[in-house]
Amino acid sequence: MRLNEYLRADLVLTDLAADDLHSVVDALAAHLAEAGVTRDADTVSAALAAREAAHTTAMGHGMALPHATIDGLERAVLMVALAKEAIQFGPEETDPVRVFFVLLSPPGREGEHIKLLARICRLVRHPGFVDELVTVDDGERAVEVIRRVDEQHV
Repeated sequence: MRLNEYLRADLVLTDLAADDLHSVVDALAAHLAEAGVTRDADTVSAALAAREAAHTTAMGHGMALPHATIDGLERAVLMVALAKEAIQFGPEETDPVRVFFVLLSPPGREGEHIKLLARICRLVRHPGFVDELVTVDDGERAVEVIRRVDEQHV
């Protein structure tokens, strides 16, 4: 499974400005609503916040992978958000985050959801990936970086 079919430049937010978990999930949900992925930003925000309350998705190395199941989606949606300044997203003992991969999936697609999570986790371990991604300033360039690294992994 490749991320290529899920990547869209309009679902890359290169100037995420937030200062805590709740302002991050609100900004992510608002961007998804503005892009037409969902009509209800509040539902997405609540689902992402609930997932974080259950267990943080901060993965270390400046990256987090907020994800949720959302009714009404036709297929999985992948969004990327880049913060100019690192944000404390998880517990204090976790690294602050600059790269957010957001995955929303419709109910009943758990297998696909897990495979996409695993794929993203593989990319994050690629040397220099997160460092390169935080330097981009537009969605097209972010998609290029992700595609290039994704193609290097089995």
